[in-house]
Amino acid sequence: MGNIIASKCRICNFENTFSYGGNRFNYLTNCPVPAINTETEEFENVNYIVEKNNPKFKFYSDKELKGDNEGRNTFGNFDLELNSCNNYCPKCKNFSFDFRIKFFTD
Repeated sequence: MGNIIASKCRICNFENTFSYGGNRFNYLTNCPVPAINTETEEFENVNYIVEKNNPKFKFYSDKELKGDNEGRNTFGNFDLELNSCNNYCPKCKNFSFDFRIKFFTD
């Protein structure tokens, strides 16, 4: 089951909404996840199944984009896990980017 996740930085107010995880009919071929494009340093929502070995992307499931989650919930999708708070913000470069689920997709 996938999610639509809203994100917002507590410092610079950068925000967006992105898809996380595939749906029951396409999860074997489509798994959108949040990532930082290392060439442009911009936030992107990419298909993990296609891009997981592409050095162009750092994924928010990777430790280097996660700060202290303060014991809060994480969002899982198979072997991928997102912190709900203190993630790397692509705009201000602080670990102040928070995620919250807006709704579930099927």
